[in-house]
Amino acid sequence: MGLDAYLEDEFGGELDLFIDDGGMLAAAIPNGNPDYPMLRYVDVEGVTAFNRLQLAVVIPELEKLSENAGANTKHALSRVLKMARKAVSEPHLYLSLLGD
Repeated sequence: MGLDAYLEDEFGGELDLFIDDGGMLAAAIPNGNPDYPMLRYVDVEGVTAFNRLQLAVVIPELEKLSENAGANTKHALSRVLKMARKAVSEPHLYLSLLGD
């Protein structure tokens, strides 16, 4: 099961994309873990979208996950972090996660 990440504009236009073919990103998501107040609500079987205000909380959570991740998972998280940081830097951008 994968969890693809998209950087989108306000019209749903795709600006960047990470395809989680190996399921590394999906496996890294801390479902239900209260230590991750935003990421614990990611629906790995559906769609979860974050706006730039929410991403102010999501980015440190992704960084925390990345600290102890293996190489492949760290690569997946770094791609998602790149998109998240871009979405925070400009208005009307969103990070969407699409599960299988």
